[in-house]
Parts: sequence; C-alpha cells; structure tokens
Amino acid sequence: MKLKNLFKNFAIGLSIIPLLSSCSGGNGEEGTLYLRVYNAGDYIYCNDPDNGYDLPDLTDQYEEWINDPDTKAEYFGEGFNKRVEIIYDEYDVNETMYNELLTGKSNYDLICTSDYMIQKLVQREMVKRIDKSRIPNYVEYASKYLAGDSGKLAGLTISEDDPSLGTLDDYTVGYMWGTLGMMFNPEYDGIRDRDPEDVIDDFISPNGWDVLWEKSEYYTNCASIKDSMRDTYAMGIAHALVDESGKNEFEKLYEEYAGNYNEEYTKKLSDLFNKCDDETIQLVEDALIELKDVIYGFEVDTGKTDIVTGRVGINLAWSGDAVYAMDLAEEEDNYLYYTIPHYVTNIWFDGFSILEGVSEEHENAAYSFLDYLSQPEVAAMNMDYVGYTPFIGGEDIFDLVTDWYDPRYDEDGNFDDSVATVGYDLTYFFSQGADDTNQYIVHVEEEQLNRQMRAQYPMESDLPHLAIMRDFGVQNDRIVSMWENVKVNPLPVWVTVIVILCFVGALGFLGSYNLIKKIKVKRRRALREQ
Repeated sequence: MKLKNLFKNFAIGLSIIPLLSSCSGGNGEEGTLYLRVYNAGDYIYCNDPDNGYDLPDLTDQYEEWINDPDTKAEYFGEGFNKRVEIIYDEYDVNETMYNELLTGKSNYDLICTSDYMIQKLVQREMVKRIDKSRIPNYVEYASKYLAGDSGKLAGLTISEDDPSLGTLDDYTVGYMWGTLGMMFNPEYDGIRDRDPEDVIDDFISPNGWDVLWEKSEYYTNCASIKDSMRDTYAMGIAHALVDESGKNEFEKLYEEYAGNYNEEYTKKLSDLFNKCDDETIQLVEDALIELKDVIYGFEVDTGKTDIVTGRVGINLAWSGDAVYAMDLAEEEDNYLYYTIPHYVTNIWFDGFSILEGVSEEHENAAYSFLDYLSQPEVAAMNMDYVGYTPFIGGEDIFDLVTDWYDPRYDEDGNFDDSVATVGYDLTYFFSQGADDTNQYIVHVEEEQLNRQMRAQYPMESDLPHLAIMRDFGVQNDRIVSMWENVKVNPLPVWVTVIVILCFVGALGFLGSYNLIKKIKVKRRRALREQ
C-alpha cells in the first residue's frame, strides 16, 4: 500500500485551513497566548516534502485555523484579541513525561499519554475532567465503539476502590488507539528449516504468543521484543498462565465460552490479563528470562525499521508501527505480516488530557486544539503520517480507508469487479449508533486479514479478546523489580550457590593465608631476638 502517495492528493485538497489567509500580529491582536502541548515523539503530522507530505506541520495549520477571527471568537468569545500559538514539546516514554510533571520543572496545558498513565494522573489529581460540550467535533465523529457512555474508555474505571473518580472517558479525549501483536517476515533468512507458509501458520495460530518459546529451534535470534515493562509483561502473561495440566488459561477461557463472548467473559478475560499477584509476576519473570535466551534483543522504537532492513525477522509490535513497517517494506517488494493472537492481546488508547491549574484562556485554547484534531480531515492526515489509527470516524475516514485498501479501484478511480476480495466489516467502528443502519464494509485482498488492514482496524471477531491493561497499582514496584531481573538476566540458583561457595572459600583462603603469614612473622621475630 502506497499510503503516502495515495494521501498526497487528498491532503492537498483539504479546505479546512485557510492557508492563504493572513493571521499576522498586525490584525489588531494584543499579545500572544501560548498553548503548551506535550506529546510523544513522531506522533503528529509534520511537513516532509521528500515523502509526499507537502502541507505545513499540523501545529502550524492549527495556528492558521484558530487565528481566523471568526474561529477564534467561537472558542474564546468576542472579547478575546490575542494571537494563539503552540509550544509543542515531545517526550520518549510515558514515564519521562510523568516524572517531568511530578518535578514541576516543566509546565504544560495539554498532554497526550496512555490509558494506564491517565489513571495515575487522575489519582494524583493532576488532570481535569473533560467538558464534552466544548468539543463538538469529537462528540460527533469519535467512534462509539471507543468513546461515549458505551465506549471502551467508559469501561475502564480510574479506581476500583473509588468509583466516584469515574472512568477514563471522563478525563481524556481519545487520540489514537491500537493493539499489540506479532509482526513477522515469513521469508527472513535467519529462520531455520521453516517454509514461509509454515511461518505464517505458526504466528497466525490461535495463540501465536507461544511460538518463540515452543518453536525456538526455528526462531532463535530472529526476534526483537519491546524494551517496555508493560508490553512485554502482556506477552509474558499470555504465555505463562497455565493450569495444573499445563493448559493455557486464556485458551481454556476462550473454549469455555465457545463463541458466546459476553460481558461475563470480558470481565474474566480482563481480570486474568491483569493478574499481578506475586505468584503470577514470578511466572512471567521466569518465562521472560527463558525468552531472553531466544530473542535477538530488546528495542524501544527501532523494531519497525530493524525488520525492514533485515536485522530481525520478528517483532513484538504496536499496530501503528506495524503499518509503518509494512508500508516501508512494500516499497522494496518485501511483504511483512501482522497478527493478533486469538486468545488475548492488549488494546491500548492514547488521549489528550488538560492539566489542573491551567488558566481559563489556556483551557479555551486546549479545547480548541482538541476540537481541531477531531475533524475527520485532520484525523485522516494524522493517520496517514503516523501510521496509527485515530479515534475519529466519519465518512471522510471511511472513504479514505476504502481508497487505501479496496484493490478493485485503480489510482484513477476505475472499478474492476473481477479482482478477488473479501469483506472486512468495520460497522463496529464507523456506525454512529443504533439509528445508523448503514453497513461499513471494506473489500480487501485476503492477505489483509493479517496485514495493514488488521493492524489499523482489528477484525470484528478480534474485539471480544482485546483486553485493556490497567495500572499495576501497589504491585508496580514489584513488577519494576521483576523487569530489572529480566533485563539483567539473573544467574540460575545453582550458579549462585557455586559463586557464594567460591566467595566463602576465597575468604577462608585469604583468612588462612593471613593467619599463616602472622605466625611466620612472629617466628622470625623470635629468632632475631634469640
């Protein structure tokens, strides 16, 4: 899929920003209001003409949009007469952002972070409740599967001990979402004695998480996994939880409900996926230490390029990174796959939250930026650039997805119904509610069931088995310790015992040596005194 080239013509035709309008300080503006935004790196559209992204940075586009007098009056009122500009900073991982906020060294109005981190921030009273009436585009276009009273965000409580804190939907405006899965190159040279068809079968099997452990003779030194405590814990628990007979607990739950994946199943799946008692943590630690002997190494953000360049052939990947890598590899006629193991995987959400203590003017600016991002045209631009899937639906996004993935249409829009396709039902995401009787089905090539399409939008059959990973709470320190043990790969017990015995023996030798030396000195002195 040549997403960048396909989107280029679409982006140029956008009419949502008056790029030719004048918004200089010469329009009677009195000073400047700076909206301070903190987001993860490489997570917003940027001007990149070499790769077909000819429009200005999205932050610049927002400034042009908001400084139109009519638009400004809509969000700030008639009396507001300052120019609005963005100070946009980036961080590497959520914990960096969190520590920055705790130290108070940096002040921001609006931050983008992940589901579990929002839970932390709410419990520390660091972010405000969202007033949805101030973001009408989000209310209209955000997928009902994700946002609103019946969406996934509303199903994640901030604290099970304090229901009054509400849910994630009360504190965040959804930005991007996705899944955790396995990306792989079935023709990777490092895979030993395994045909590409067999590699595909291995990883698209119901519990593809087990492959690296159970078939290591084929895949040793071929895979990289995330240098991320939470994501790798998710992979570990999906493999390590087994019953007395050795059967995987997630597989057993899957079979127990046999297609009737109701709310009770969802609750049990979530509880199982979020187990973090001491015994479970130890099981995961043991499994990950075993896995460490099989993998090529850990990575934070290089996996999506390492698999394209051939450094690795398998990667534990976030769905958006998988889309990026598959698109990039395709330019070299190299076809990668992304699969979501049937029994369980993580569904994650990133969203924007407004920090406590911001002024009324800065809060107004924050809401205007959030409403701007929620326009389908802007969300489509972001989706194309970063590779991740926005919360926003609407006809514009659906039409764009169809343009990307339906092979029956060529670049000139000509239709050829002789091309073999399968229906990919996205009604769950794009439907606007019970009154919407439309069916949102994209016709795709069959291989897209395990490629870009599935990475951007899980299949409807995947949905019951996607679990949100909650904050670890009081067990966080224990899991941090587990992760440190995994990273340093502690020595087996028998080796530790030998080391201790050798150390004790060395101390004994040194003690005996010093004692003998003292006796000899005393004898010499006695001889000299005679």
